[in-house]
Formats: sequence, structure tokens, C-alpha cells
Amino acid sequence: MLPNLWRNPPVDPVDALVFRSNLLGSDPRITNFGGGNTSSKIQMADPLTGEMVEVLWVKGSGGDLGSMKRAGLASLYLDKVLALEGKYKAGTHEDEIVPLYPHCTFGLNPTAASIDTPLHAFVPFPHVDHMHADALIAVAAAEGGEQWTQEIFGDEVGWLPWKRPGFELGLMLRDLIAANPNLVGAVMGSHGFISWGQTQEECYGTTLRLINKAIAFLETRATPAVVVERAKTADRFEDFLPELRGGASFNGQTLLAHVDDSPEVLAFLTSEKMEALAALGTSCPDHFLRTKICPMILPCKDTLTEALAKYREGYQAYYDRCKRPDSPAIRNPNPSVVLCPGLGMVTLGKTKHEAVVTAEFYRRAIEVMHGAESLSKYTSLPEQEAFDIEYWLLEEAKLKRMPPAKDLSGKIAVITGAAQGIGKATAARLLAEGACVVLLDRDEAKLSEAVSELGDKWNVLGIPCDVTTDLDRAFEQTIRAFGGVDIVVANAGAARRGAIHEATDADLEFLTNLLVTSYFKTLRVGAQTMIRQGTGGSLIVVGSKNGVAVGSSAAAYNASKAYELHLMRSAAVDLAPHAIRANAVNPDAVLQGSGIWSDAWREQTAANLGIAPDQLGDYYRKRSMLGRTVEPDHIAEAVYWLASEKRSGRTTGATIPVDAGVSAGFLR
Repeated sequence: MLPNLWRNPPVDPVDALVFRSNLLGSDPRITNFGGGNTSSKIQMADPLTGEMVEVLWVKGSGGDLGSMKRAGLASLYLDKVLALEGKYKAGTHEDEIVPLYPHCTFGLNPTAASIDTPLHAFVPFPHVDHMHADALIAVAAAEGGEQWTQEIFGDEVGWLPWKRPGFELGLMLRDLIAANPNLVGAVMGSHGFISWGQTQEECYGTTLRLINKAIAFLETRATPAVVVERAKTADRFEDFLPELRGGASFNGQTLLAHVDDSPEVLAFLTSEKMEALAALGTSCPDHFLRTKICPMILPCKDTLTEALAKYREGYQAYYDRCKRPDSPAIRNPNPSVVLCPGLGMVTLGKTKHEAVVTAEFYRRAIEVMHGAESLSKYTSLPEQEAFDIEYWLLEEAKLKRMPPAKDLSGKIAVITGAAQGIGKATAARLLAEGACVVLLDRDEAKLSEAVSELGDKWNVLGIPCDVTTDLDRAFEQTIRAFGGVDIVVANAGAARRGAIHEATDADLEFLTNLLVTSYFKTLRVGAQTMIRQGTGGSLIVVGSKNGVAVGSSAAAYNASKAYELHLMRSAAVDLAPHAIRANAVNPDAVLQGSGIWSDAWREQTAANLGIAPDQLGDYYRKRSMLGRTVEPDHIAEAVYWLASEKRSGRTTGATIPVDAGVSAGFLR
């Protein structure tokens, strides 16, 4: 049951609304991410006249209740919103009412009002909660939902048949309350429920009480699901995720994957009714917008490629059956939810966060299906209604208002030696351009610090990894976390001093393992994954000026760095037919934050040059033609350019010197 968490609310009524919203939105059993809305009608001084007016504060379009701040609320003159009824009755289509909401804005608030604004405005109570609680959507989506509402709640909760969110639904709710003044809430068919109160606390308490009442009733009806055996999709998600991700790409947009193998999902996948329920799709509009008309189920008698083709064919047919003259163009026809018996569920999204949220929505849909089936029979939205929600012009307008995707949005980058120096700077640069970034490093303490510093829980993953032994495992973890790989930056490094007649076998073996063998394997496993995806990719070697112009007393290091550059060129030739590019960056004397420039290497280099270790930075700056210091961020910028298909999509087999100008390092 849901606990009452109402403790010490803010005194300011708008802040109290935010407090109430955050409490409700923090529990997915109450509402989905981005779903539901709350409101308060508050007496405030008009900024022009100073007179007290009633202001409707309501969650703005596209916001999330759980994380919303005050800026996420729209504010409107209530009397102006109510006056729009005259426009509606005069024949203005309700979708055409939405552009009029800005004319009702109070206080120059830039937050756009939600399509659900009338649902709050026309309720004659100060505080309103509209939630998408699993238990109540189960009632709303069950066959005979109106009768179940009566049985569970008696006369305190009313029923409204399915109506797409908008102005008419708000008027229907107003009329329902007028005819039944004792109501404290209403269930809206295939949608959710709404409740109200005279105070913030009363409204919150009523919302929880109604949800808990529905939960308790459903528990009395629950019966064990009949379990059936199904063939497993594969032994592991890693066995097919790159192919799935590549096959589901659309118009150049690669997607991110999320795996959910929770007990709830696995139980649903083995239930006797799974295939029949999955085919019905979801019911609540918020669910449907994320999960599409229905999921794809694996395995089947077809290959993955054939299964995706059939899904696209079916989705195209659905679009063609339901489209209207003004419908937006078809969007990605691939599934966003893939059910994999024996393994779990894969969800796909333009961002990792979107993929995670889609998984949460389908888990909520599973709970709704279970609840509705315990009452009678789960029902979904009629196909045309579902289409009209998915391809609603107002939703299309909302999508167009979203900021454009960043350059590397939807891309997955793996960086070796990423806990410090060039690797960490590169991770930050690629992350800033929208990539999901996987940091590999054997120094677990520094790796943890780097991940914490980057501070993006959705798009950053740190994997402790010795690249000389653990590469395969690290790439498998990457595939499971995000679905594949698009960018590989081979950057792990160290150095050993020693002329050819002085170098020890131990030093030679160490550098060969780290700079030769591991670089070969890094590019190999990265290329293998990219080939499986079939969407191209970018391999980038962080080489060194020493790969072109040798330094003294560093024979094994020089040779290793030269090997890396020729390895890159070989990769460029071999992988061009797969649209995989291979390039390199040649830094020189990047001292800041570098693991290579350890105390030993620093001291030995300074001794070779006849200067003190703290003079090295000044020495290398003056040695360069430009007289500038080279820092990790400068290397990261070049790596980003090579990673970007938009910027360097016609470049492969190239080496970019980032050394402030060292003529000996010029490429020949």
C-alpha cells in the first residue's frame, strides 16, 4: 500500500503545489515519468491592477511531476480559461483552443500549458490531482469498468467513458461533478483517474486513499498466472543486441537499448496470456505514446532481420489504415519494446533515459494488464483512437518544440585509459555532444572519481578493465548496458625509457602487451561489434608524435606508437566497405593529468634533456612552433571531430597532429 508522506509542506501555496507534485510523482505506482498533472487555484494580486484574481497553477506541458520545480508550472487567469468555453461552443475545434492558452497567461510565465488544463480548470475545487496509477488504470481498462468503479468506490467516485484529453473532457467532468456533488474523484475510461480537495493535504490524501482502495480490491481478486514454457530468444542479450539496435535504426538515427530482466517482466513473459495481451497493446495514452501500438516478441520462426521486417510491414499497414489527411509523416516503424522470453525485455529510445522510461512504462502496462484481467478482461484503445493519440498534431507540435538532437546523440563511445588525462577529457567532450560514454581503466579509484566528476547517471558507465586481459568482457558489458558500440577510442597508455641496447625484456613485453596487442584487440572487438550493427562507426587511435619522429632512449615506445598508426591505416582499408572509419590523433608532451607522465617517466625525460622536472612544461611549449601548451582538452577536440560523422564523415586513414607544431612530427 502507498504510504502517506505528507510532512512539513511549504507555506507558500505554489511551493506547496510543487511539494505535493513531487510526492506523487516520485512513485511509479502513482503515475508514470512525465505523466499525470496537478493543479491549485490560488488567489493572487494581478500585476497590472493589483486586484486579487484567481490563478490556475497547473503542471506545464511535457514536465515530470517527480522532479518538477516551480518553473515547471504554467499559470493562467482562471476566468480567461473558463471563458474559452464560449469559443468552443461557437465551433472552435478543441485542438484550436490550445494555442489560445498563452493569451490566458498570468505573470508572463513562459511555461506552456498542458492539453489537460481544462480537466483542472472546470473542477470546482481548489486542488486537483490527475494520476495514472496502475491500480486505477486497471479499472479504467477493464471490461465493465464503470460497474467495477461503482463496486470498488460506491458513490464517491464517478465514471467517464473514454475521451481523448482536451476541452470536451474537461466539460464532461464538470457536468459529472454538477450532477453528483458528493464525488471526490472520477475514473476516466482507458485513461486514469482524477481527484480533488479543499486543501493541498486533503487532495493528496484523497488521491492516496483512492489508489490504496483500488489496490486492496485488486489483491482480493488476484490469482496465480498460468505459466507456460517458451523457447529462449538467445543465451544472452549480448548475442543479439547489436543486430537489434542496428536493425531498428531509422533515417540515420541510431537508438539506445535498455535491458529489463526484473522478476515482474520475466513472470509476464512466461504467462499463458502474454502473447494475446501483448498484441492488444497498452491502454493509457501516456503508455501508448512510449510503447507504440504493440511490442515485438522474440523468438519466432523468423530470423531477427525477418522479424523486424515483418514488424515494420505491420506498422506501415497500421499507419496506412488509420492516417488522416493532415497526419504527420510516419515515424520510426521499428518496435520500441521487444519481449524476449527466457531473457527479459529490451526497450529502445533516442536516448538512454528514453529507453529506461519506455521500459518503466511497459512494466506499468504489465501491472495494468494483470489488474484488469483479475477483474474481467483487459481492453485496449480502439486502433483508430490509438493512432490519433500517437499521431496527434498537438503531440507533433510538442516534438517539434524539443531542442534539436546533439551531434552524437544516440551514439555509444568506448574509451580505454579513460580515468584521467586525455581519456577523461575525451569522455567529457563526447558526453557534451550527446554520446553515451563507457570509460575503461584498470585504476578503479581514479575511474570512480572520473565517473563521479562527469556526473551523468544515464549516459556514463565506468568499467574496471585491464585492456591486456579484459577487453571482451568490457565490450559485452557495454553492449548489455547500451546495445552496441559506435565509437572506439584506443587511448590506454604508458611508457618505458630505454635505448634499444638497454631495454629489458620486461619493458618490451609490457609495452607490447599494452600498446601493440591491446590496441589491435581494441580495434578488432570494436569493429566486430560495429559490423554486427551494420550502421558504420569510428575507430580512433590516440598515437603520439613519437610514432612519426622518434625520441631518444625510448625504442620500444617509439616502435609501439609507429605500429599503432599503421594498424589504424590497415583498419581504414579493411573496414571501409562496412562504413567504419579509422583515424588517429598524434599528441605530444601532454603533461596535464597524464598517467604516462608519471614521476619516473617525467624524471627520466628531464634528465635526458638536462633540465629539472618542473621545467618540462616550459621546455615543450617553447620547442613548439606555435609556442603553446598542449592540454588534454585539445586532444579531445580532435577526437570529437574524428568521431563525428557530420564533421569528418569523408575522412579515414588520417592522422591529425595536435602538438602545437613539431616539424619533426610532420606526416610524410
